[in-house]
Amino acid sequence: MTNVFHLHLREMCEYLRWADHQSMLAARTVTDDAYYKDVGISFGSLHKVLVHNMAIQWLWLCRFRGESPKRCEDHTDYPTRMALEQRWPLVHAALIDFVGHQSQQALQSVVTYHDTRDESHTLPLRDMILHLIDHGSYHRGQINTLIKRGGGTPSHINYRLWCIEKAKHKMS
Repeated sequence: MTNVFHLHLREMCEYLRWADHQSMLAARTVTDDAYYKDVGISFGSLHKVLVHNMAIQWLWLCRFRGESPKRCEDHTDYPTRMALEQRWPLVHAALIDFVGHQSQQALQSVVTYHDTRDESHTLPLRDMILHLIDHGSYHRGQINTLIKRGGGTPSHINYRLWCIEKAKHKMS
């Protein structure tokens, strides 16, 4: 692994932050009734899927640090949009800070953790980080579907668009 891979992992975490923020903005276009309504997709409601996405990021960050939380936070920990919107930027900042401070050697090292069922797993740190980024993409697709079903306007959150926006900001 080269230094380029380390920089790319950090950039992918920046993309994760941007895409999650776009999802939160799009979720604001949905009424409270539609936002909290259980429609039987994924975790049920738009709010629950958004909270899950944020909570999993925190859970994996804990695992990256060598911790093994016994439970994943959920909508009962963040029962409102405001609670979620206040917490998620802190999770993103901690994740980006963590990844930014890892050496090439640390990214290649293996981490052993116990999942919430107390089963032991060992993976290279870099693969755990890539899994987290992929997990976010999976659920953002569901989030866009729930936003559209709720009468809101889904966000355009693909990686290519983020690269274009990032390039525009560098030019200005």
